[in-house]
Amino acid sequence: MPHLLTTFLNGSLDLLARVFVIVIPIMVVLEMWEGTRAFKAVVRGWSKLVGRLGMDETTAAPTLVGFTFGLAYGGGVIVRDTKRHNIGRRQVFLMSVFLCMVHAIFEDSLVFIALGASVLWVVGFRLLWALVVTAALGAAATALARRRRG
Repeated sequence: MPHLLTTFLNGSLDLLARVFVIVIPIMVVLEMWEGTRAFKAVVRGWSKLVGRLGMDETTAAPTLVGFTFGLAYGGGVIVRDTKRHNIGRRQVFLMSVFLCMVHAIFEDSLVFIALGASVLWVVGFRLLWALVVTAALGAAATALARRRRG
């Protein structure tokens, strides 16, 4: 029994250290980068990509932050920007659907890859699935809204 407990604690501490080494630098870099011109340029480019899923330019920054760094940080940005830019329910719905499946794509992926997972499965499948589901639910929501209006 003591050997099992020692193995568990050593494994847990090792995993915690790996997560700490990956997550903390990412969060520090994001805080420093968010107000720069480079960040704004990336957000403009990102808005063209998410625009194909039905999201408008006001959703680009919070979606990008949630995509790269997760829902804990991205959620705060989403709430702040939803109030600041008066983002509509449909846009919030599309952001939520997309981010439910691909939040923290870099952060989570680095952790899983450090543990031996395949990049293709961790990143590729997750991203493809999120694009398909978001596009499908966005189209369904649009059709439902039109049916209710007409």
